[in-house]
Amino acid sequence: NDSLSVASMMAIMPDSFYGTTLEARPTILVYVPASNAQEAVFSLKDEAKEMVFQMTVAVPAQGGIISVEMPESAPELAVDANYQWYVAIKLDNELSPASPFVDGWVKRIAPSLELADALGGEGLADIEALGANGVWYDTVAQLALLNSAQADEAIAGHWFELLESVGLEEVATVPIVM
Repeated sequence: NDSLSVASMMAIMPDSFYGTTLEARPTILVYVPASNAQEAVFSLKDEAKEMVFQMTVAVPAQGGIISVEMPESAPELAVDANYQWYVAIKLDNELSPASPFVDGWVKRIAPSLELADALGGEGLADIEALGANGVWYDTVAQLALLNSAQADEAIAGHWFELLESVGLEEVATVPIVM
């Protein structure tokens, strides 16, 4: 079935490759194809292209959507600053100019009063509030977590709609490897 074979890495984000987060250390989702690679490198740079943080991430042999979670030891993103992130797959255990990679931009924002009031609910209510306010990274990360935790058709439906809304329906049914 051709629709299930996704050839290349993809950032799980809108076409603009830009999104916002409320988190000091956001979770970033990336689709990686099945391969014999074992590791990828996550890098975060500021607007001046200075390296802010870098770490290695395990890559599942069977491929899937992985979540890159910045550890507590990582620096916090400054509010209202833009950062560019990269996830590059190591080939033969090293990075090279040929390494497949995806990248995107993230900006930490302070929630509006309206959004702050709406948060603190359970599961989907929070996710819908984040989504309605366009907080991409947190919406997709929280929905992925819910979707991977339970086989729920409603949640799977929300996940498919969210990915379809940004043209990523071809990876909407691949396993989420958190």
